[in-house]
Amino acid sequence: MNTPTSAELAPFRDTCKSCRAHILWATTEDGERMPVDLKPSSNGNVMIAVQGGRLMAGVLGRAPAARKRLLGVLLHVAHFATCPKANQHRRGKH
Repeated sequence: MNTPTSAELAPFRDTCKSCRAHILWATTEDGERMPVDLKPSSNGNVMIAVQGGRLMAGVLGRAPAARKRLLGVLLHVAHFATCPKANQHRRGKH
């Protein structure tokens, strides 16, 4: 899986309404929208790819994420983990 280019990511770029950080809006396997930090992280566990006109996000467990990073795959972090105001956006489980 190739890392998406800046041009491929452009349609998914946004700014967090709370902290003003640059983010990407991705879709999880469950069809949920997920804000992801724009820049890859050395501690990342979110793999992104553009598929069918959508930015898809796959959340990896600790060991699979470590293996991907060792292979040079650029991984991202869910913005909920880094946003200082993330609690303002959390929804309760029903």
